[in-house]
Amino acid sequence: MPKDKKQKKAKKSELSPEELEAKSARKAEKASAKAAKREAKHAAKQDAAPTFKHVRKNKLSSGKGPTPQEIGESLVALFNAGKSDEAESTWYHRKIDSIEDDGSVFKGWKGVQEKGKWWKDNFTVLSMKAAGPYVCSTGFTVVYSGRVRMADGTEVNAHECGVYTVEDGRIVREQFMKWAGSN
Repeated sequence: MPKDKKQKKAKKSELSPEELEAKSARKAEKASAKAAKREAKHAAKQDAAPTFKHVRKNKLSSGKGPTPQEIGESLVALFNAGKSDEAESTWYHRKIDSIEDDGSVFKGWKGVQEKGKWWKDNFTVLSMKAAGPYVCSTGFTVVYSGRVRMADGTEVNAHECGVYTVEDGRIVREQFMKWAGSN
């Protein structure tokens, strides 16, 4: 046996039973800490979101300014308080595109105002509520439902949702989709 190993063996035999027990306890403590670290790493790996090959590395965002959630909550609150004009003047970008379910596109703030005037001239809102917003990183959706009276006096249930795109704290696009169950 080489000298180093003989010396170590001799040194081990020189340790008192208390020292041997303390040394054994330190070893067990290190092994336990190592096992806990390994388990924590494994648990973190399982809790983490899965990794995908075909996902953009940079996430989408609405940019600077109020978030889609803040804008959506404000729009819903103002609408339900009967202040839809205030919601539009507060949150709509002057170059907004407003798209109806039939594909008609109203360009800019003046287009939205023109559409709103036509709507108010042809329909009477009997009751209307907004629900939501349903939020994502670049916008939000609001579900509208209620009852309206058409120009000919016919009353109908109204159901549609508006999908809003937000950029730098303003709504730059709104698209309305009618409920497929409506006439």
